[in-house]
Amino acid sequence: MSIPKDPRQLMINLMYLVLTALLALNVSAEVLQAFLKMDESLAYSANLAGNTNQRMVAAIYQHADAYPQLTPFKNKVEQVQEITRQYYQTLDGIEKEFLTATGEQKDGVPVDIRNKDIPTNFFINENKGTAIWDAFLGTREKLLALLENEEDRSMMEPRMPALSHDFNNGEDWALETFRQLPVAAALPLLTKYKTDIQTAETALLNFYFEKMNVQDKVDAYEPVVVASKNYLTQGEVYEGSIFLASYNSAAENIRVKVDGKNIPVENGSARFTRQVSGSGQQEHMVEIELENPLTGEIQTFKKPFSYQVGQKSVTVAATKMNVLYLGIPNPIEVSAAGIPSHKIQVSGSNVNLEKTGSNAYLATPVQVGEAVIKVSDGQDENRFTYRVKRIPDPVAELGGKTQGNMSPGEMKVQPGIIPRLKDFHFEAKCNITTFDVARISKAGDASVVSNNGGRFGESADRMVKAATYGDTYYFNNIRAKCPGESVTRELSPMIFQIR
Repeated sequence: MSIPKDPRQLMINLMYLVLTALLALNVSAEVLQAFLKMDESLAYSANLAGNTNQRMVAAIYQHADAYPQLTPFKNKVEQVQEITRQYYQTLDGIEKEFLTATGEQKDGVPVDIRNKDIPTNFFINENKGTAIWDAFLGTREKLLALLENEEDRSMMEPRMPALSHDFNNGEDWALETFRQLPVAAALPLLTKYKTDIQTAETALLNFYFEKMNVQDKVDAYEPVVVASKNYLTQGEVYEGSIFLASYNSAAENIRVKVDGKNIPVENGSARFTRQVSGSGQQEHMVEIELENPLTGEIQTFKKPFSYQVGQKSVTVAATKMNVLYLGIPNPIEVSAAGIPSHKIQVSGSNVNLEKTGSNAYLATPVQVGEAVIKVSDGQDENRFTYRVKRIPDPVAELGGKTQGNMSPGEMKVQPGIIPRLKDFHFEAKCNITTFDVARISKAGDASVVSNNGGRFGESADRMVKAATYGDTYYFNNIRAKCPGESVTRELSPMIFQIR
């Protein structure tokens, strides 16, 4: 068997060799079924090749009709079609007779696929194998005879599949090929002998099409890498298709548009450039129009493409200040370079999170200790640990003062004690729960009352309104409660002289 140059034909021949090797074994039912599957696969391949050949014939006829000087090539193609048609008719007839000889069938497939006597009798005793030999060699010779030039015949002959050169006549070839061959193995062989001539037909059609000199000549090549994703982050797998693109650098029948705007084509290719703005996924549509130089017919090809636009960012973090304050909303921003904002997933433990913007959140810790904020893109997760601390102690104030002198009139108008969070830049408020107030008069008389809440109650208010020169007021046991806390804390006492 000669070694073909056509990849498709080489595959078919390799399948034939495997088939022949398997026949030397005591084949099982599974192997016999595999032959039937092989026959289906070959038939499917033959159908695809036949459709390709018909499209090639149609293209040659179309070009020949457009240019009368190409008519001789059209005539050659018509002869190719007639020669192969007669061969396929012969092989189809032999196959039909063989299926009839196999007896009972189910869904068009012989039931007795193990039988070796039927193929031996049909192809050898009834000389159907010799008929295949004669039809195959005769068809191949007729196809080669269409090439008047000896150089062309020498070039094309290796491209046309041939039967084994080890036999001088059809009888010997049929005996070696079909003797004791199971029915299941004979079917793919018949299909193979059809696809062999089909391959020869394809080779001739391509030869004549090239001779007509109507296709664009490829004179430039460029490696192309098409990535499945155009933005990756650490840990992801890059995947791309790599192929060699060929094109005609002098082509003038190509027009390229992106989003409806023309892109100049230079030396057979177009370059798309765009000053990007914003961030996130950017979507575009490319449209390529290819004009047939003979008929003026325009084919249009469209395909969307996209890319991710990220923002440059620099982050400075005070590593010792990773603190969240208990019981109040702590504003935070979450961003991840290389991950679209809509894919970012944020969650946490010992902290409640509320989203307030595209990247903005309010984090409210639940208890003192540690809180963990988790950021994920659906695949990888990053954890950020924060210390949870209490709000700093507020400072008790009376009239904006923590101690010192106060006039009687100023003291008398005070409504109560206010806890103030100084130098604390969060929106938070603590509340006074209880305190004691003591008044020492100038004469040395002392009186003490307890008060609930920060505002003066009736007793405390009466004591404050009794202020005169020389009195001293002591505010002790001041207790306050801040957000997120279940217990109160004691604040610093205050002393005021009435002067």
